[in-house]
Amino acid sequence: MDTYGYKFITLAVLALFWAIFIVKYRRDPRRLSLAAALLPLVAVTGSSLIELLSTVVPGFVFLVALLAVLTPLMVVVFGAALVYNGILMLRREGARVQNLLSLAAGIAVFALPVIAVALVMIETWWSMSIAFILFMASVFTASVFAMLLLYAWVHAKFPAKGRGAAVVVLGARTINGEVTPLLRGRLDKGIELFGAQEDPHPLMVPTGGQGRDEVEPEGVSMARYLREQGIPEERILIEDRAKDTIENLKFSEDLVRAEQAEGRLWLVTSDYHALRAGLASRQLGLDARAFGGKTAAYYRPSAFLRECIAIARDHVKFMVLLALPFGLGVAGMLFVITAYYLNA
Repeated sequence: MDTYGYKFITLAVLALFWAIFIVKYRRDPRRLSLAAALLPLVAVTGSSLIELLSTVVPGFVFLVALLAVLTPLMVVVFGAALVYNGILMLRREGARVQNLLSLAAGIAVFALPVIAVALVMIETWWSMSIAFILFMASVFTASVFAMLLLYAWVHAKFPAKGRGAAVVVLGARTINGEVTPLLRGRLDKGIELFGAQEDPHPLMVPTGGQGRDEVEPEGVSMARYLREQGIPEERILIEDRAKDTIENLKFSEDLVRAEQAEGRLWLVTSDYHALRAGLASRQLGLDARAFGGKTAAYYRPSAFLRECIAIARDHVKFMVLLALPFGLGVAGMLFVITAYYLNA
């Protein structure tokens, strides 16, 4: 069999894996195992297509080599963009920990390579070991972030919707009883979903309790906005006790099931939060799908980094499983480093 034959067989096998992924995704996209499968599937598919195109398109190899040479520059640009976003968040949202994640990540992009080089130059057992551990930890963290970012994008672009019994809009902080632009983005997405299904329209469930600095429960403020936008009073069920995402889901489920025993919940939150809301609904055993409303572009990087940390916290066992190959790599390299310095 010639080279082209092997390449096309490889692409056929990849097509089979893609078909399996799509079937499982359409059945239920709320699984981290699909996110873990998608990243290597995209990487291998891209590599195979690049290899195939390199043999049939003149000059394509040069283009790939140019992109490889520019990779360090792209990393620098990425780090600089994170730092800029962190400063922007600091100015617009205040110096709270959750608003500084993009700044911290950007600083890490520049600082970690410098620290690693300094450790290698010391040329001792402990410095080489720490340098390799830092390298593997960085690779693992970047891989998890890329995995979640890619899957969040797919989850948003290709929603498995079906028909909905209720649109559950998750609350966020209000100011003097008025919805903020962030919360308005969620509500407007909920209104869009409400109008997309008729015979009958789904129920609308604004959910959120009252925070310490709020004049009324978020659900009440949200319901007022929905009425102002023309949602009929009889289709609105107010949930006004929830303090976090899990309570949003549990309490809204109870309200909806009191009115309608069956049917899927359409969960609406901000775009950066939709994946975690979907994952949480599966953990609770709910028949639900999650959708994201528009969020200001400057707000997304820090917010999504925060979501990545929360997803890792909520799925510790799965993250440990993903980290096993990296841990084995660290253990193997530490053995090699130890053997080298003992015999030196």
